[in-house]
Amino acid sequence: VRWSAMIKAKIKWLYDRFLKIRGTPREIALGMALGLFIGFSPTMGLQIIIGVFIASLLKWSKIATLIGVQITNPITAPLIYSPTYYIGAKVIGLETMFVFKGSDLSSLFEMIKQAPQIFLALTIGGVLIGFPVACIGYAVVYRMMKNHQKKLKELVLTGSQRIGKKLKPPANTRKEDKK
Repeated sequence: VRWSAMIKAKIKWLYDRFLKIRGTPREIALGMALGLFIGFSPTMGLQIIIGVFIASLLKWSKIATLIGVQITNPITAPLIYSPTYYIGAKVIGLETMFVFKGSDLSSLFEMIKQAPQIFLALTIGGVLIGFPVACIGYAVVYRMMKNHQKKLKELVLTGSQRIGKKLKPPANTRKEDKK
């Protein structure tokens, strides 16, 4: 079995599962946007808790929020946090950006000393990158869910019309019509 076929099948399965999330297209899209936005925040490890809490308060889809937050994971974190830090550092005017130089104790203490600046740079960069990503995510998911729910409604209507036609007896076989 080829890897590409397995990956394609897994993506199709995830997509089909995503379409089964309950809620309005707006609630689901807002939940996804919230998750994506929080996924760009420097709160890795707390993102799920923060996302579910806010989604619950706003009555948005908690499941979609959980999925959106997963944009940040151990594989993607360096790809997300590097540009967020870089952009945030440029915005707040950090003259020298923090570079982790090694695994010795002095490097660790230097990182702890600069933690507030690092966190601020990551937060500002996360907002500046996360907001447009969340907006795009909202638009894509809203349209996807709206189209899917429209197709489901059409299937239900055509199916119920067929069932309705089968259940109605022909007009000339009713006793009232014979009199």
